[in-house]
Amino acid sequence: MKPALQPVAIEPEKLRPVLHDKIERMDGLQLSLLNRVLLQLEVEALAGRLSDSFDHDHEHDLRQRIPELVKAFRAQHGYA
Repeated sequence: MKPALQPVAIEPEKLRPVLHDKIERMDGLQLSLLNRVLLQLEVEALAGRLSDSFDHDHEHDLRQRIPELVKAFRAQHGYA
């Protein structure tokens, strides 16, 4: 099995122009694929944040406190 590629730290100031140049040379199909890859990266990052938030909520027993938290939020924001 081939080892996973390890990311190499590259200064953003040097990397941005290189990536912009590559993007400018891409055709529609390549741009569409790149867009899907970027969306997948966003999904994975958001999923990680959501998972961390659920873990935090579970650790602080917030699920059982939802009715109380909703009532407090409504009271603070003028809901009936």
